[in-house]
Amino acid sequence: MLNEMQYIYTIYKERSFSKAAKKLYISQPALSAMVKKVEQKIGYLLFDRETIPLTVTKEGKYYIKCVENILEIENNMQKYFEDLGKLDSGNIVIGASSFFCAFILPKLIGKFKEKYPKVNIEVIEGNIKELKEGLENNSIDLILETAISENDEKLKTYFYKNEHILLAVPSKWEINDKLKEFQLTYDDIKERKHLNSDIKEVSLNEFKNFPFITMKKGNDQYVRGLALCKKAGFTPKSIYKIDQIMTGYHIALFTESAVIFIRDLLIINEQKNESLVYYKLDSELSTRAIYFATKKNKYLSNACKEFLKFSLEK
Repeated sequence: MLNEMQYIYTIYKERSFSKAAKKLYISQPALSAMVKKVEQKIGYLLFDRETIPLTVTKEGKYYIKCVENILEIENNMQKYFEDLGKLDSGNIVIGASSFFCAFILPKLIGKFKEKYPKVNIEVIEGNIKELKEGLENNSIDLILETAISENDEKLKTYFYKNEHILLAVPSKWEINDKLKEFQLTYDDIKERKHLNSDIKEVSLNEFKNFPFITMKKGNDQYVRGLALCKKAGFTPKSIYKIDQIMTGYHIALFTESAVIFIRDLLIINEQKNESLVYYKLDSELSTRAIYFATKKNKYLSNACKEFLKFSLEK
């Protein structure tokens, strides 16, 4: 890519002439002069120099988009030529939320590395906004998430598996005596008995007066939990609002002070405990798909394609 494009793109990323100049190892006056030369050439300003931090103009946004297209073409070309050999090397960058980074990816990567030990895999933890930005700017090759739509025009999705949201309730609570026919234990979840059609779904209305641990607004599990409660005719009384499901799980487990909507994959991957019992919920709202996703039209390396194939077969 031409130096002037690289320099302007660095200014855009750093949102500062001085920071960009430092990163590019050139003087700020020289960098400013180069940008002015480009602006004079195209006849429009690329940056609004009155804003802090620096922002791009309408014309600047178009210029940056063109630069990103060029970067993607260069990246795809490089990946293509790197892939002409056998799959005995390669690099994959995978992004996921903390849950998948902790419970799903380590096992998949471990098994994959047994087969392809020379392939280097980097994992980046982030929220869905950060992960999508990583795909967009090509710093991430592949993401694993639930909050992905098959209809997203910018993504190519690959169905991994479904997960199921259960209600976890402290086992010492008296309400459990009334609901014995609906109860599931840790061992039941581990054996996937909750997926059997003969296991009854509990009515959430039974828990309308109990305290809840909920995810914070904006999280897909918060949305689903709220929808489940509203369908049962109430709004949950939240006494803990959390960012991470593992935090909520441990609060429920050790304080035994509230109920919580919990992922079955978490229970399956956790150590056995008898402090909580579990209830199957309305299947339509409690079932959600997990997807791998890549940026549309992005060239996927042989290593990345093989990891996808390997993971989807598990």
